[in-house]
Amino acid sequence: MAAKEKFKFKIENENYEWDNRFITGAEVRGVGPGIPDSMDLYLKMPGQPGQPVGRDDSIDLLPPGIEKFYAQDASSEAGNE
Repeated sequence: MAAKEKFKFKIENENYEWDNRFITGAEVRGVGPGIPDSMDLYLKMPGQPGQPVGRDDSIDLLPPGIEKFYAQDASSEAGNE
């Protein structure tokens, strides 16, 4: 029986493997130490600014290269104290 293919990705420069071709934003947030809801999640694409990733967004891990996710503090809205 052949070994099931693993799909590789990074979160904040840490390498991870995933058993499925697709991963949702919510699943990315739960990998490793986790990313809290107070942080925004982004996918870094070569030569482009980071793309925001929502909890229900599905990312295809099949294309060549390693997907790189990162988080940053959610921006506060003007007028909120």
